[in-house]
Amino acid sequence: MKHRRPGLQGRWAHVVNSLQGVIPSYEEASSRIAIRADGRMRVRSVAFAVRRGSLVLDLGAGPGVMSRLVAAKGGEPVLLDVSQAMLATSRFPNRVRAAFEFLPFREGAFGAVVSGFALRDAQDLLRAIGQLSWALKPRGRLGLCDLGKPDSAVAALAVALYLRLVPSVVGLVTAGAVGLRYGSIYDTYVLLLHNSELKALLSSHFGSVEIEETQFGGSIVVKCVRGD
Repeated sequence: MKHRRPGLQGRWAHVVNSLQGVIPSYEEASSRIAIRADGRMRVRSVAFAVRRGSLVLDLGAGPGVMSRLVAAKGGEPVLLDVSQAMLATSRFPNRVRAAFEFLPFREGAFGAVVSGFALRDAQDLLRAIGQLSWALKPRGRLGLCDLGKPDSAVAALAVALYLRLVPSVVGLVTAGAVGLRYGSIYDTYVLLLHNSELKALLSSHFGSVEIEETQFGGSIVVKCVRGD
């Protein structure tokens, strides 16, 4: 990864198109792939980041799973996704179609940013993280959950084997043949930074960074605070 700019880069369009093809089954299949741990991870991310009355950017919002939690916590969600089809499935009125790397907001527009299993889909991770820091108020919080890549080579291999097989099988059972597109999750894992590398990258933009690992480091909850 030292010689490659982090993010999906040339694989970005393939992954986005794969996700758009599985919209009807997205929530259920994603939860099954995560062994039902996704709900707890989302709750922890939102609980850290969101304060009542704050304007909250839901990055890679999809159908608005994180935004429902934001609203329940008393925040006002603004949903952002590159897929108009994904956004159209949400009941929330504040929806913006845009790429992570080009956020159409002024500096310091949000009190918090949340993201559920989406940041890894950035085409250019360096630029996307810079944009997130830009969009947050001073002392604003970023709470996200996502796949992780363990620093341990053995653990990383175990997670890779799981993601190479299970998403396609779960997708097939949940959605039929179109569900095989969930195999693109493995493609995103291959291109991930290791968890320690991600923490170092985030630390260059945020004053405080904490990464909580679960499932042998294959799942992470990230808690960041923008500096003053």
